[in-house]
Amino acid sequence: MKAVRIHRYGGPEVLVYEDVDTPQPGPGQVLVQVRAIGVNPIDVSVRADRFPTPRQPPKIIGSDGAGVVAAIGSDVLTVAVGDQVMFTGLGVGSEGSYADYAVIAEAQAVAKPPSLTFEQAAAMALVFPTAHYALVRRAAVQPGETVLVQGAAGGVGSAAVQIARSLGARVLATVSSQDDARAVEELGAEQAFVRHGIDVSAQVKRLTEGRGADVIIEPAAADNMAVDLAALAKGGRIVVVGGGSGGQATVPVGVAGGRDAGLLFMSSSNAGRAGTAQILGELATMAAAGTLQAVIGAVLPLAEARRAHELLEQHHFGKIVLVP
Repeated sequence: MKAVRIHRYGGPEVLVYEDVDTPQPGPGQVLVQVRAIGVNPIDVSVRADRFPTPRQPPKIIGSDGAGVVAAIGSDVLTVAVGDQVMFTGLGVGSEGSYADYAVIAEAQAVAKPPSLTFEQAAAMALVFPTAHYALVRRAAVQPGETVLVQGAAGGVGSAAVQIARSLGARVLATVSSQDDARAVEELGAEQAFVRHGIDVSAQVKRLTEGRGADVIIEPAAADNMAVDLAALAKGGRIVVVGGGSGGQATVPVGVAGGRDAGLLFMSSSNAGRAGTAQILGELATMAAAGTLQAVIGAVLPLAEARRAHELLEQHHFGKIVLVP
């Protein structure tokens, strides 16, 4: 089969599209013929060795995808050959999803609703459970609360806007262009701000009658912590879903204490394989019903994985998807 592997760590140039042996499923495992793959920032981190993993090069990268079950191992009871599935959670202790075929655990297989394309399913697989985990498990968002989504044009951000809205929250958002602002407002944000050149906290305070946001979803804590604290309501919660450019955030303790601020860190992998699959299954059902939608910005052949990684590190809106 064809796959994209790294033989050393580095930039997009280390991604090699090559022939490798087709894997076979072991006990409790499922072999999926991959039809679509989501491209995620964690893939870049693995490629650049910013996210150390147990499996060392050469290795196939990639976290998630969607496809058709081609074979099952012994003891597999809930999945059958021919099932259409979506999955996430590969590429850390296992080979990844940038390939014609991928082996997943039975617990990772989520039935793909017939109304979703493989590309839509792959675009949801990692970012939607991450956003759900941040909003529901960590922040426990309640109806009527105000949620500020920083970086709402990204994969997790665009998912968080939709999920927060489905929870009955009022959603504000920051983006980097007017086009992104319009797109994010179409997804359900009441107002999206172009964050460059404005005082984000002042805008949030203005729209909340001086109170601030109850919850802030933060993908770049190292860059935005001071802004987040200034925009936060007393007793509010900041959920850190990403470190940002520096990887380390400085917290002004006096300001945080004065707001009774809750600073929450998270990794959706803490839900476990079965827990993450359950969340993804619920979100896929919502997408099939039209409550949520996968946002796809570009679809490229798997052979152009280098180009996909270059696009990921540039300004873009929506998920980048690879197709074998």
